[in-house]
Amino acid sequence: MLMVRHWRGMERFGGVEAYNQNELFTVGGITCRIEVLKVDIAGRRLVTVRSLGRYAVFLGLTHCLHISTETFPNISANTIYLGSYHQQNFGFSMYHINKKKYNRRTEPKHKFVFVVTLGLTPAARPYNLDEYLVLYVDRRRNSSRSCLNHISSYCREYCR
Repeated sequence: MLMVRHWRGMERFGGVEAYNQNELFTVGGITCRIEVLKVDIAGRRLVTVRSLGRYAVFLGLTHCLHISTETFPNISANTIYLGSYHQQNFGFSMYHINKKKYNRRTEPKHKFVFVVTLGLTPAARPYNLDEYLVLYVDRRRNSSRSCLNHISSYCREYCR
C-alpha cells in the first residue's frame, strides 16, 4: 500500500532550510514537498519510496490507480499523476520521482473545460490515456462503477 503526502507552504513547517532542497519544488510561488511512503503493516511503520520503477500512480479523491508503463508506454514511468481536483487546487499535474532527467520536476496542470452535459472534460479531443485517467480517478463511484471496463474500452478505441 502506498501513501502520498503533499505539503504546501513549507515555510510554515520549520522553514525551507529544515528540508533537503532536492525534495522541495515551487509552484505559483508556494514551496511544496511530496512524500511517497510504503505502508509496512507488519512492522507498523512508513518506509520512504525512492522509486516506482516502471509504474505510475494516478491519485484522485475517489480512486487511485497503479499503472504499468510497460503495458501503457505513453504514461510516464516513476511518476505521480494528480487527479483533476488536485490539479485545480495545487496548480500542477505530474510529479516525477527521482529521475535524473526530470530532477523531481512538476508539470503544468492539464487543460480542462466544463461542458454542461459531460461535466469536467479535457480541452482537446481526442484525449490521451493520461488525461482520461486524471479525470477518472476523481469521478464519483456511482458514475464509474466498472473501472477496468472503462480502461479496456478506452484502450480498444484509442490506444491502437
